[in-house]
Amino acid sequence: VSALETFIAAVYEHAVILPNRTETPVPKEEALLLMNKNIDVLEKAVKLAARKGAHIIVTPEDGIYGWVFTRETIYPYLEDIPDPKVNWIPCREPKRFGYAPVQERLSCLAKDHSIYVVANIGDKKPCNASDPQCPPDGRYQYNTDMVFDSEGRLVARYHKYNLFAPEIQFDFPKDSELVAFDTPFGRFAIFTCLDIFSHNPGVMVVDEFQVDSVLYPTASVPFHSAWARAMRVNLLAANTHNTSMHMTGSGIYTPEEVKVYHYDMETESGQLLLSEIKSRPWEEPTYPAAVDWSAYARGVQPPTSEQSDFRGMIYFDEFIFTELKQNAGNYTVCQKDLCCHLTYKMSEKRTDEAYVLGVFDGLHTVEGQYYLQICTLLKCQTTDLRTCGEPVGSAFTKFEDFSLSGTFGTSYVFPQVVLSGSQLAPEGQYEVLGDGHLRSCNRFPLPVLVMALYGRVFEKDPLCLGQGPRKTIMITSQLQTSVSILVFCVLRVSSLDTFTAAVYEHAVILSNITLSPVSHEKALALMNQNLDRLEGAITLAAKQGAHIIVTPEDGIYGWNFNRESIYPYLEDIPDTQVNWIPCNNPNRFGYTPVQKRLSCLARNNSIYVVANIGDKKPCNASDPQCPPDGRYQYNTNVVFDSEGRLVARYHKKNLFLGEDQFNVPKETEVVTFNTTFGKFGIFTCFDILFHDPAVTLVKDFHVDTILFPTAWMNVMPHLSAIEFHSAWAMGMGVNFLASNIHYPSKNMTGSGIYAPDSPRVYHYDMKTKEEKLLFSELDSHPRQPVMVNWTSYASGVQALSRRNEEFKGVIFYDEFTFLELRGVTGNYTVCQKDLCCHLSYKMSEKRPDEVYVLGAFDGLHIVEGRYYLQICTLLKCETTNLNTCGHSVKTASTRFDMFSLSGTFGTQYVFPEVLLSEVKLAPGEFQVSSDGRLFSLKPPSGPVLTVTLFGRLYEKDQKSKASLDFRAQGLRVILIALMPIVYTLIY
Repeated sequence: VSALETFIAAVYEHAVILPNRTETPVPKEEALLLMNKNIDVLEKAVKLAARKGAHIIVTPEDGIYGWVFTRETIYPYLEDIPDPKVNWIPCREPKRFGYAPVQERLSCLAKDHSIYVVANIGDKKPCNASDPQCPPDGRYQYNTDMVFDSEGRLVARYHKYNLFAPEIQFDFPKDSELVAFDTPFGRFAIFTCLDIFSHNPGVMVVDEFQVDSVLYPTASVPFHSAWARAMRVNLLAANTHNTSMHMTGSGIYTPEEVKVYHYDMETESGQLLLSEIKSRPWEEPTYPAAVDWSAYARGVQPPTSEQSDFRGMIYFDEFIFTELKQNAGNYTVCQKDLCCHLTYKMSEKRTDEAYVLGVFDGLHTVEGQYYLQICTLLKCQTTDLRTCGEPVGSAFTKFEDFSLSGTFGTSYVFPQVVLSGSQLAPEGQYEVLGDGHLRSCNRFPLPVLVMALYGRVFEKDPLCLGQGPRKTIMITSQLQTSVSILVFCVLRVSSLDTFTAAVYEHAVILSNITLSPVSHEKALALMNQNLDRLEGAITLAAKQGAHIIVTPEDGIYGWNFNRESIYPYLEDIPDTQVNWIPCNNPNRFGYTPVQKRLSCLARNNSIYVVANIGDKKPCNASDPQCPPDGRYQYNTNVVFDSEGRLVARYHKKNLFLGEDQFNVPKETEVVTFNTTFGKFGIFTCFDILFHDPAVTLVKDFHVDTILFPTAWMNVMPHLSAIEFHSAWAMGMGVNFLASNIHYPSKNMTGSGIYAPDSPRVYHYDMKTKEEKLLFSELDSHPRQPVMVNWTSYASGVQALSRRNEEFKGVIFYDEFTFLELRGVTGNYTVCQKDLCCHLSYKMSEKRPDEVYVLGAFDGLHIVEGRYYLQICTLLKCETTNLNTCGHSVKTASTRFDMFSLSGTFGTQYVFPEVLLSEVKLAPGEFQVSSDGRLFSLKPPSGPVLTVTLFGRLYEKDQKSKASLDFRAQGLRVILIALMPIVYTLIY
């Protein structure tokens, strides 16, 4: 093999064309069309790189189809990628391993232009029940890198080992792979994105195979140049370009310098980078020597002058900081075993900028678990030291001299220097000496944002238990190597298949009704009484293994308030971007005793805690919407993670009639957060009846689980809590954790943990005043239900006219059209406007003391809110008098052997309800078919109260007020007059 001393490398930062989000897989032809659009763009980059003499080009992770997928929807984009040992050139034998048009095209691009092509696609591998780890769909799916040589031959295949939390469409490979291959211009290794933070394969493939260069398709912005310098290899990093997701940053890096890089948050254009680099950098006289990263720091004597240390957060890690108060100085700051030393001189000490020296020595636990030791000099966002560690893009302070070092306990330390505008420091401006200190070589031309020594203590990472052996792959001309070594599972994001959820139905202790505010001390005393009860539930939930617990709306102070009297109960709740653990730093955002206590409950019990409190935000006359009292007040949900960190804050959008103590937020907030057990969304009570944010969270943000604090009063027959919440979970295809207030005198009860297929556990108790804690195990990523065409079946039903038997009745102020079920069995149809409802049924017996009807409603509900409904319902009347049909009923005696209900709905948002006598659900006893029928699977286990298809036509909500008739307006006037009574009907 002719050995080239240098080669030309190319990387392409690609603005990937994304598919439309969909709940169901597209045809393979449509998937290939999308992929070919991206490959068309990549082809231009490959051709240009080849014309410029490039030997190899790297394209990014997800660069051929993007990332907006579930496990099911990515399947049409996958191909079977064989082991490179098969010696395959897809361009010549495209169908040797099945249908492989993408591999064929990439192979031809490499062959036709005599260039190595590195690309990322998805691999699929069939499996069966003999494999205990085989997924239920009978296949493994892998995030996969491929390399085709200049003849178009597949020479490397790598399955990504360290998947990021949202990559639910892919499987972890059973065995980790160290993939390397030889070329005439050096030995190469390959891995993907998050792998760079791990020992396996990131470090191991370099150390074991003495590779010269690493190929790195990615869809993130990690510390590429620092990694190349520390690992003493070339790194060819190709990133995806997507400014809306802050994805940019590609480059070609060598151990000595940054050859070329690209960072662009201003445009949406792709970028091709090329550079000539050494094939074997370790042969060069300038090759950096190994570094003893603690030698220099061990000999430093800390300054004797006093300094004021304080705590702050960087990416969820609690650092210890000290402020640089002078234009020159020496500082030392320590945490655990790591002491960081800084000597510096600024050109001037500006009064409008603050810099700190920070240290972190601990286990990072957010999107993965990995142990860090970090020394950093950084600019704070403002002169307020509480902003130190928050994102900063620009700076003005120039440093003439600096020296940074630390007593690191690892040999894996990555030096970083970033200047204003997120630019890398030019070569020759700093150096790392063999004794482990990072120092300036001359005055910097641009102000400094951050300089850091980023250490990874791999041996302190939690080990994965029960994992199979590591698979070592080495592809060379004559060499096969197999190495057996201990497996490190660092940064392999712990993605739990299931989790334990808890919800708490809380009997809230109410304040005395008063029109004037009480003291803050009295308000806190009341809230602490409720928090004492919540603490007992949280502690017990944690002991039972729960990962998350939801507590109810108004659960900390109740609801007996006007705008003025609620004020002492409010706290300033900051945006979650501040990375705040109130338990550790309670006064960072003012007086926040409730947030502190909730945070400590979460941290001390290692559980996510969801609660509802009130937020206050000051405003002034410059804001035309600012209330006269100079503040906004919001009904607010908060979520604290298992470390006590505030990870979600949601201001209730759809306030219920009577919530005049709170403001409606100016914009609807769609709040999500990721965990190791799925993606969560959150909203509150009355929000569930509206499109935003409830539907948006599921359809556009693809959450797995909804968190739902509520103060819900049961309204029969269609809006009892357990009935409607379980139906919403089924209709939307998500897990739903509903925590209600327990207050029977106001008809408040009904909490539950609901999966898309059926309720897991629920509680409805109108007889006692006892609270209830519920637990259940749920799938972290529930299977999406079959898409339903809600009008398909009903539109084909031919029905006999029974208009002369129809009568009108009212359910919750809405006028339904009803038909009485006169026989023990039958087929009935009732219509209203565009909605026709069809029912087939068979009773065990037709009792003379009970009457059932089939009802239809197609219209705008206008009482406590304005929302358009289409409802088909089978229900029991209160008595045999038909005038009572639609009244609240809680018991029945009639049993049904079967039922089938359908309707000609004008919406895809239909929620199936089945409620039995004594207000009980019927899990596993009914099903919804793809053609829109709600039917029994077996005779229901109890007498039926109602079987309902509850449809929402969101697009018809915004009717003009002129459309309301006088009768409807009269009802609204009456309701407003009775506001104190009905205030909590749904709120």
